Amino acid sequence: MRLFTDREFRNEPGKIREALADQEVVMTSRGKPYAVLLPVHDSNDIEEVLLLARRIRAQMALSAVRRKAAQSGLDKMPETEIDAEISDVRAKRGRSDAE
Repeated sequence: MRLFTDREFRNEPGKIREALADQEVVMTSRGKPYAVLLPVHDSNDIEEVLLLARRIRAQMALSAVRRKAAQSGLDKMPETEIDAEISDVRAKRGRSDAE
């Protein structure tokens, strides 16, 4: 993995292309990472790479939800209470949809 700044991306794109030949590239702005570039060696691989990237994003979102639940104590909620909450929300949606 190599780190590149926005400035390097703008001024030396070839350098980043070379680095991508055999590793991932992390883009930074003001010292903070904001994106990951992945090498694609065959144009036929692009759909698979995009599918895997979407799965990673979904997993990251799920992890964030789990972290937030743990911080607020909701991860200890019994399954019966979860089911009751879901039922309440569905019932409310059904009423507002019918109105």
